[in-house]
Amino acid sequence: MERIMCPPTYFDIEYSINPWMNVNNKVDKNLAFKQWNDLIRILNELGDTIHVVEALPGLPDMTFSGDGGMVWKKTFIPSNFRNQERREEVPPYIHWFEKNGYQISPMPEDLIFEGLGDVVFHEGLAFFGYGSRSDERAVEHLREIVPNLKILGKMEIVDDHYFHLAMALSFIDEDTVLYYPPGFSEESVENLKKVIKNPIAVSPKDADEYFACNNLVIGNKVVIDNCTPQLREDLGKHGYEIITCDMSEFKKSGGSLRCLVLSFM
Repeated sequence: MERIMCPPTYFDIEYSINPWMNVNNKVDKNLAFKQWNDLIRILNELGDTIHVVEALPGLPDMTFSGDGGMVWKKTFIPSNFRNQERREEVPPYIHWFEKNGYQISPMPEDLIFEGLGDVVFHEGLAFFGYGSRSDERAVEHLREIVPNLKILGKMEIVDDHYFHLAMALSFIDEDTVLYYPPGFSEESVENLKKVIKNPIAVSPKDADEYFACNNLVIGNKVVIDNCTPQLREDLGKHGYEIITCDMSEFKKSGGSLRCLVLSFM
């Protein structure tokens, strides 16, 4: 797997655009860099290739590369951020993909679409999240741009603490999904259960303290901030091993390790 990451050079809590962000809860920048580098080390050890897009001043959340867009094969779909504070993060990612021979396929300007924040996929399967950030209508344009991506369902987000789908849902494999039920409408949860063989509901502690759905799966390893013994046991039953990577500083902004990477094949 290849991934783009952006160093936390200017990362801090300078504004509040989600319930986790408190401008008085400042980031320990030395610790943030250590945690970011620890994640790179783990990903490299597991065989991933990391590309770095340099951070720009005035864009404290640019380190959350996964929010910058979505990649499907040789197509990059840049984000249209809802919040003005984040919109200037996108051009450097567009530039990187243009330089590397990718087709740029933007959404219509009037649609909010927040990239891998609201698209969670495993190989050719995906869920799309809407409500807090991305517009529900964006899913139809996504289907037009990437017709070979099978979108199994739309998940309506009903709690702003899980403002992105990737905060409350993750694929482990094609049959197994972690999700936090209170983050979604009852109808969305019922539809999820119909299309996924092994849906694993995580606990409030896993969702709120460990951001456990915001993980990365490489082979049979699940890289995660941390998790409860119960979730470790549940994943172990399906053959998965937990690798922890402390994300305390990034969680101050409402993100964890999956938010830090823009992943593509």
